[in-house]
Amino acid sequence: MIKRLLVIKIMFLLMCSSMFAQTDKLIYNQLTTPITSEYYHVPVGLCEDYPEETTTMEIIRKDFEFLKKHDIKFLRISFGWDAIESKEGEYDWLFWDDYVNTAVDEYGLTLIPYICYVPVWNSTGAKDTIFYWNYPPKDFEAYGDFVRALVNRYKDKIKTWEVWNEPDIWIYWQGTRDEFAKFIKIAAEAIRETDPDAKIVFPGIAYDPEFVLQMFRDYKLSEYFDVVNCHNYYETWHRHPIEEITTYINELHDVIWRYGNNQAIWMAEVGYSTFRKGARVSDSYSAYYEYEHTPEYQAKQLFKTLTLIVSTGNVDAVAWYEIKDLPPTDDVIGDTDNNKFLGVAYADHTPKPAAKALQFFNSLFSGKYKSINNEVEVDRSLASETEIQTFEMENGDVVVVCWLKTMIPGRTNGQKDGVAKDTRKETITINISKKLSGNAIEYDELGNEKEFTSLESSNNKTVIKDLTLEGGGLSIIKIKK
Repeated sequence: MIKRLLVIKIMFLLMCSSMFAQTDKLIYNQLTTPITSEYYHVPVGLCEDYPEETTTMEIIRKDFEFLKKHDIKFLRISFGWDAIESKEGEYDWLFWDDYVNTAVDEYGLTLIPYICYVPVWNSTGAKDTIFYWNYPPKDFEAYGDFVRALVNRYKDKIKTWEVWNEPDIWIYWQGTRDEFAKFIKIAAEAIRETDPDAKIVFPGIAYDPEFVLQMFRDYKLSEYFDVVNCHNYYETWHRHPIEEITTYINELHDVIWRYGNNQAIWMAEVGYSTFRKGARVSDSYSAYYEYEHTPEYQAKQLFKTLTLIVSTGNVDAVAWYEIKDLPPTDDVIGDTDNNKFLGVAYADHTPKPAAKALQFFNSLFSGKYKSINNEVEVDRSLASETEIQTFEMENGDVVVVCWLKTMIPGRTNGQKDGVAKDTRKETITINISKKLSGNAIEYDELGNEKEFTSLESSNNKTVIKDLTLEGGGLSIIKIKK
C-alpha cells in the first residue's frame, strides 16, 4: 500500500512539474503589464474564430502549424456561451478540451479568449431567430455561473479572460448601457472569485473610447478590469485614414488616465481586408487607388498599422485579425464580404504577403525600443503627404519607417471606379539628432533588403538625404548605432 501511494505521489508531482513547465512558456506577463519604462516591446499575435459546427481538429492543427512557422506566440479566440451551454445547465466541453490541450500543451500557445454570446434559452430576444445572441439575458446570474464553470475548467492554462465583444455597437449588444454595466460586472466578479490570479479584460470596443469613459466614470467599473481592449479597421470598415489610429489610441489612453487604474491597453483585433468590388470596399469606405485592398497592399498596410500602433507607447499587445480567410460557404456576422477576406493566409492556409510582413515586423521589432519622433526633423513641402515614424532600439540602432499616405480626405478628382494610378513622388530629408555609424540597410515590408547609401553622419546628427517616396510604397531604413 505504501509503495502504491509513493508511485501515485511521484506521478502527481511529475504531472504538476510538466504542467508548470509548460505554462512557464506562456507570455501572459508580456501582454498584461502596462508600459512604464522608456524602452518597451509590444508583442504581436493573431486572432481566429472557431465555430464548433464547422471546425475540425485538422483545421485547428493547420492553424497552429501556421502560427509556429510564423513565430506567433499568442492567439485571441472566443468561447461561445451559446454553444457550450445550448441547454440550460448542460455544458458541452468536448471540443474545447481538445482545443485548449492542443494549443497550450502541444504548441505552447498563449490564449487570450473573450466570452460570448447569449444562448437562445436565456435571451430576451429569443423570438429574433437571427440576433437572439446579442440581447441581454433573462437571467444575468446565469452568465456568471457559466463564466465560473469556464474559468474553473481552464484556469491552469488560460490566464486572461475578456468579457464580451464590441458592446459599443448594436450588432453585438442590443441592451442598454445600464444592463451592460450590470452584465459585465457579474462576469468580472465571477472570474476574480474563481481565479484571483487571472487578468480580466474589458470587452474590445469597436471604435468609441467614450463607451469606456462612461463605464468607468458613471458605472465605476474600472476596479474590475486589468486590461482595456480596443479594435480598429480604418480604411476597411471606417472612413478614417490609418494614420489617425494614433489619435484613437491616445484618446483611450487619456480615458484610462482620467478614470481608470493604469490598465494595460490591447488592440487585440485590428485588420485590413483583401476584398473590393470595383471601388466599393464597404458601406464606410471606397478605394481610390488601384492597389488598395489587394493582397500585396495588405502587407504594406499591416506594417504601417503596426508601426503606428507601437509608436504611441500606449499599447501593450496587438493581435491582427485574422489567421486565414473564410470559405465562401461559411456564415458570418455582419459584412459577408470583408469578413471573409481578412486573413494573412488564404482559406487553405497558403500565406498571403501579409504573413511575411507580420513575421518581418516581429523580427525587426523583436527587442525593446522607443519612439524618437521628437528627435527628428523632416525637410518637406508644406503640402507633404508623408508619414515618418522613427524608433531607437535599446542597443542604439535606429529604425525609420516612412510612406506617402494613401487615404487623403477630400481627394476624389472625379475618380469613382477605384483604379486611379498613384503617380505621386516626394523627396524628403530626415534629420536625426544623434550621431550614428552611417551604416544602413533599406527594407521593404517583406524584409527584402538593399544597400542604402544616402546617409550622412556628423557631430550629434545623422541625415537621410534626398529620400524619394512613391505612392503605394513603403521604406524601412535601419541605421546601425
